[in-house]
Amino acid sequence: MLKATAIRAASAVTRRVRPGVGCVLMLHRVIPDAERSLFPQNRALEITPEDLRAMLAWVRERGIEPSALDALPARLAEPHEPKFVCFTLDDGCRDSLHHALPAFREYDTPFSVNVTNGFVGGTVSVWWYLLEEVLTAGWRLRFSWDGRDYDFLTDTLAARLRAYDEIATLLRGLGSRRDELIAHLAGLTERDPLACTRRTSMTWDEVRQLAADPLATIGAHTHGHHSLNQLTDAEIEVEVHAARRELEAQIRRPVRHFAYPFGGRNAVNEREFELVRRGGFTTMLTTRNANLFPEHAGLLDRLPRLGVSGNYPAVETLNLIESGFASAVQWRGQRVVGE
Repeated sequence: MLKATAIRAASAVTRRVRPGVGCVLMLHRVIPDAERSLFPQNRALEITPEDLRAMLAWVRERGIEPSALDALPARLAEPHEPKFVCFTLDDGCRDSLHHALPAFREYDTPFSVNVTNGFVGGTVSVWWYLLEEVLTAGWRLRFSWDGRDYDFLTDTLAARLRAYDEIATLLRGLGSRRDELIAHLAGLTERDPLACTRRTSMTWDEVRQLAADPLATIGAHTHGHHSLNQLTDAEIEVEVHAARRELEAQIRRPVRHFAYPFGGRNAVNEREFELVRRGGFTTMLTTRNANLFPEHAGLLDRLPRLGVSGNYPAVETLNLIESGFASAVQWRGQRVVGE
């Protein structure tokens, strides 16, 4: 009875909004099922090539028009049928080239890959995978940081997942000091903190190869994948604008689009929007789950995206989020997310 009541309440919220004129989908990795993480926090960032093809087929069957990010401002300023969808993949993972690109070619669908320079350059740890490795290395993890002692049992999966959440929260809040703790955690288990980066991320040659494909757009995703609200104004200049200049020099073409590494309301707000907006990007994408409406034409510095979690069936998830149902429930009927 409770579940039925909740569904009726959610449906009532949904009826107060429309699914909008389009949406931007947020993906990360596209890898074979056998290579996916055992940690749901990381598995959420992973879908299979079969999942991606099923999503592309679903979009085609429903007559939704795939759109490049370059066309997004015009589609919002002068909305028209059919609805549109933009596909984006964050971080610059190697599978964007080797698994995602073939699927997008098969369905003749434009897409964007938002590149974190430090990952591609091999100087910044893809720390969420390193943390998984550290927590599976033994039955206990102990360390001290900022005068506090941490002691985690890791003898069961449930214990490892609890430890992951607490340490990940700590890392995201450290700003420029984050890499110091990452190196310390790697050293406790005699791991190279950059091995996961080399394993998962494209090289600059691979980024250039991807950028040369007419379906692909390369966007900026900072240098070090920090939460911007943990950085000073000067640090954001390096993280965002200097990184963009480096990215443009590497691929030898303009970079017009930006994606915040952490784009929820607890990670970016007016200060961060203003500092990033100064760079003159055409679009700036958050991680706030919502559909797009014509009013978003005036909110190009904080556009929402719809995240597709690898913990759930891809097409069912896409159907739910594209309809506007999920965001209507999450935002309690708020029509335009980002204002």
